[in-house]
Parts: sequence; structure tokens; C-alpha cells
Amino acid sequence: MRCHRYNHKSKCDKGGYYGKSVARRDTRVRNPVGATKGQIENAKELFRDFRGDHPERLAKVKIRVPKVGVVIGHLDGVDYTTMRDGKTERYRHTFKKSSRPTLAASHDGESLHVLGGEYEFTERGIEDR
Repeated sequence: MRCHRYNHKSKCDKGGYYGKSVARRDTRVRNPVGATKGQIENAKELFRDFRGDHPERLAKVKIRVPKVGVVIGHLDGVDYTTMRDGKTERYRHTFKKSSRPTLAASHDGESLHVLGGEYEFTERGIEDR
């Protein structure tokens, strides 16, 4: 996502948006490309490493990326529940201030999007860089 400034209070920094901002997706035309075999294998390996189990099935997931979004602010943390090693586990990750991504909503308010940030998802879960 490219940064577009819509008022004097907006500022781009490492993919973050500050102040009263609206984010707009880069709308250049690109050829749609399906997932590569390597990407699928990487996803399966990350699933196995994190969940401690093999995925039961592969499914195509259609992700709608809006052309226009509303910047809500910084995402301070994430709570999530998942199965790990056969048990239901609850996790809470609080981002370091320097790692926080931006939280945005679609223009219609029907989806949330996590933009940028200095973190990665590993076999240990969300880790700040």
C-alpha cells in the first residue's frame, strides 16, 4: 500500500499513518498470479511449526483488499485463540512502540486491516523485530 497524504497532519513512516488519515490502495493494473508451490510449502511449514500439527486441508481464501480505507490508529496488541499441540491456547501480543502496525478499516467498515509494522509471525507466534 502506498502512502497518500490527505491533510497536513498525516505523515508516512515505515508504512505507518498518523493523524487524521485515509489510506488508498495503489490501483495500478497487475496480472493476477496464483500462489506458487514454494509459497504453499512455506505456509504449510509455518503452520506445522506454530501449531505442532499438519494442516488437514488446503483451501483457497479470497481476500478482498479495499481500494479505500480509513486509518484508525496504531495497533497496540493482538489477542487470539488457536489450537497448539492439540490444546486450545489463548495468546496476547503487545507490540513494542517501535514495532506497532497501523490498524485500518475498509471504507464500508466491514473489514479490518493490519498495515506495516516491524514484526513477523514465526513458530513462536508474533515477534517484534
